[in-house]
Amino acid sequence: MKRKRSTESKLDGRKARSQRSREAVVQAVLAFVREGIPRPSATEIAHRAKVSRRVVFNQFKDMERLRAICLARFAQEENAKFWRPVSPALALPERVEAFVRVRSARLEFVTPFRRSSILLAPRSPRITEAVRTAAARAHAEVKAVFDPEIRQLAPARRGRLTTLLIAACSWPLWDLLRQDLNLSQRRAREAMTAMVAAVIEREFKVQGDIAYRRGRHEA
Repeated sequence: MKRKRSTESKLDGRKARSQRSREAVVQAVLAFVREGIPRPSATEIAHRAKVSRRVVFNQFKDMERLRAICLARFAQEENAKFWRPVSPALALPERVEAFVRVRSARLEFVTPFRRSSILLAPRSPRITEAVRTAAARAHAEVKAVFDPEIRQLAPARRGRLTTLLIAACSWPLWDLLRQDLNLSQRRAREAMTAMVAAVIEREFKVQGDIAYRRGRHEA
């Protein structure tokens, strides 16, 4: 009986060490990506995780599998930190401000991972699919938050407003504001807020102008 307990204890210890090594490898990869290094080598990962290179490949079938697991872990962190629903019942100015505040913080957080995915996706079907899934969810959130405004437009114009809002709240635009235009987070957030408000205002003005012209023609 004592020998059996001793064997079980050893197995539990090995399992715990294996789990710690696996977690250390995942955290090492995530740290590299956050620092702007999207494709660290197995040797670099092992050194940072304080494990042998052999352990990296014992824990993960290949680098593609490791990157996919790290991306899933990152998605969990993102969801926990930033997916906060903004009620479409709020007045429009409050809703725009609340939505852009949350969205901009999330876009800032995902920036190193999005840049990494741009490099890795062409060779990784898993990463390509993960990016598409995340984008679809982000688009659906925009539609839900601004559904009252979208529904007020004529059916033929709803798709246009939806497209413009998605573009105004997208990561490529955020990266343009932060990287190319070198704006601070605060100024980039203010610019995004102004663009969202302007898009909505313009589409309602266009619809009003069309209705006005039609009224004059019928009169």
